[in-house]
Amino acid sequence: MTDHSHHGSTSDDAAPESFDDLARRVDELRDRIHHQDPEVSALLDETVEAITAFNRVGLMVLVRMLRSDPRGQDILFAAVDEPEVMALLVSHGLVKANLTLDVLRAVEQIRPYLMASSVEFEVDRVEGDVAYVRFATGCSAPSDSVKEEIRGTLLSRVTGLRAVEEVAPPSSGTFIALDTIRIGAPAS
Repeated sequence: MTDHSHHGSTSDDAAPESFDDLARRVDELRDRIHHQDPEVSALLDETVEAITAFNRVGLMVLVRMLRSDPRGQDILFAAVDEPEVMALLVSHGLVKANLTLDVLRAVEQIRPYLMASSVEFEVDRVEGDVAYVRFATGCSAPSDSVKEEIRGTLLSRVTGLRAVEEVAPPSSGTFIALDTIRIGAPAS
């Protein structure tokens, strides 16, 4: 009997891979190929570009059809709220990613976890493909592992985000004791 299975296939009983797992797998495979023979890597890049262009044409027709019908517009607007659909459209150049909005949306999705864990966290800004975030300090500061988990979650949920950098908390000012302040000319 011949084995027709191949790596990555799933049986009808197996749970499908999650969107995040699939995205990680694509990145890992791309990295592995790019560390191989340059000729093979170039051929793979060309193949991926051709497949992407082929799929883009079909997606453009689909989006055009949805936009031309009021019911289709409602469906399209609802669909782009799904991270998987947005990632597909962004990766094919049909929608320009708004990273700031996407980062804020991702933070709102994990906000219940942050609140339950008493993690104080905010997005300071997004510049280019980097999100700058601020964590609380002192007693309410999250552990390094929680910070890394939050960074990883944002990177996996926001298409096009390449880094999450921590910024220092704003200065709370300097305390000067009143009894050290002199009024008038210094004594000679």
